[in-house]
Amino acid sequence: MTDQNKLWLPGAIGRRQLLVGAGAATVLVACGGDDKPSAATTANSTGTTTGATTATGDTTATTAATATTVAAAAGKKGGTLRVGVVGSTNDLIDGQYIVARADQARLITGWESIANYDDDFNIAYNNSLAEEIEAKAPDLYVVRLKAGVEFHNGKTVSAEDLVYSFKRLTDPALGIAPALSEFVDANSFKILDDLTVQITLLKPSVAFLYGLADYGATIVPVDYARFAGDPTTQIGTGAFKLKSFTPGSESVHVRHENYWGESYLDEVQIIDFSDQAAIVNALTSGDIDVAIDLPFAQAAAVESNGDLSLLESEAGNWQTITMRVDVAPFDDVRVRQAMRLIVNREEMVQRVLSGHGRVGNDMYGVLDGSYPKDFAQREQDIDAAKALLKDAGQENLSVELFAPDDTAGLPEYITAFAEQAKAAGVNVTATVLDGGTYWGAEYTQRAFATSYWSTRPYLNQVAQGSLPTATYPETHWPPADSDFVDLYNEAVGEVDADKRNGIIREMQQEEYDDGGNIIAYFQNLLDGYSVNVKGAVARPNLLNFDHFGRGWKNIWLES
Repeated sequence: MTDQNKLWLPGAIGRRQLLVGAGAATVLVACGGDDKPSAATTANSTGTTTGATTATGDTTATTAATATTVAAAAGKKGGTLRVGVVGSTNDLIDGQYIVARADQARLITGWESIANYDDDFNIAYNNSLAEEIEAKAPDLYVVRLKAGVEFHNGKTVSAEDLVYSFKRLTDPALGIAPALSEFVDANSFKILDDLTVQITLLKPSVAFLYGLADYGATIVPVDYARFAGDPTTQIGTGAFKLKSFTPGSESVHVRHENYWGESYLDEVQIIDFSDQAAIVNALTSGDIDVAIDLPFAQAAAVESNGDLSLLESEAGNWQTITMRVDVAPFDDVRVRQAMRLIVNREEMVQRVLSGHGRVGNDMYGVLDGSYPKDFAQREQDIDAAKALLKDAGQENLSVELFAPDDTAGLPEYITAFAEQAKAAGVNVTATVLDGGTYWGAEYTQRAFATSYWSTRPYLNQVAQGSLPTATYPETHWPPADSDFVDLYNEAVGEVDADKRNGIIREMQQEEYDDGGNIIAYFQNLLDGYSVNVKGAVARPNLLNFDHFGRGWKNIWLES
């Protein structure tokens, strides 16, 4: 099996993979498939990474270990960190769910996932709550939690909390992870002792373990509920606990004195701003210490300011123009194909990202070994786009394209696309909405819109956004006559890597030929910060500012 055909799964990672993400809302991914035996993976939280493999038929046992939590460097105790992020009155705090980036920052501040990724995107436990996860089969997992971890209210994290966290994700009244209910139910969990839970999936999933490392796969205490006005209800395990929260204004988080790891700051303030220009102004004037998601055009100005620093991470994060495949005019595949041919991708990288990224090809999961690097790179072809539109009866098409004002790159993306579309006779009205409105009730309902995502393994991303049961069905993929769902279910249960990647190849071909995403580029993550802020490292990660300083525990202030 060549490196290109390796899937981003246990036992199939042999090369350095960089991951730094600016992801949209994320929840635990569950996947389904057939009943074949699978790789069994065990990892614990001490020592250095090792591998011991024995194989019998299709069953492989792999053991990996990862070092315990180590701070980025010896830090200075005390101080208040002021973090600026674009937010609105629609901001929420939920230990397992987010919509906008402000919600993301607050989730990471208070809660921690079951597992995490290391710098090579292997499963690790140094920044998470599990001590060990054993994948005994594609439908059987055992999770053992770290001992002595305390919630913000002093309660010790237990197996009951882990079970409750899964059940909350599948609660239909909350709608956090609807796809997960196809793979676990109330009978899927068996508590083996105070810290250990056995999980039996309704359908096998070779991707399940990696879902446990997604940043929304957190543990909340029994009876936890979303913020509804009382900050004392927001109980997590993170290094900082909520003191106060006013949506659209700010949240204040104070040190969790009984945190199981190391932290330095006394307090973190996450401050909402109406737009990115206001954040940049606040950073340059010294009103905030960190500016999350810096506009790409401002990178040079920040670098040239002796009082500021720029944190830039290159990886597989992607922004997309989304076309709903189930509504006109994009229910006609010819229109979708034409829109993709309108894009000048090199120009997008320079104009939208100011060069801080690289060209995309309408496919996600670029760091997954199954990414189709050999698919022909799509180039701008105005004549072909015109021909497709004429054939579809959509000459002189007029359409409105939406973007939020709270995500660097998306307003510029739609403006550039609207100008490029003129050459094909398409009139695109580029409409930028405030983030509160954009991510509100109409999110995922607009026919022509935009979004942003962290990179993740292909099958996990499919579960997030490309299935009828997806949490964020932005393109409403797949079309009614597609076999895409059947292929997905077959792929996640297939333990033979070559066979699985053959199935994935069919799925990718469908999305490449007929899909609803226009992925013109993969963008770098850019954040600005004061030079007295220490501990952030430009390294592989899922989220902005070094995974928000891993919930700010790695960050300290130098006088």
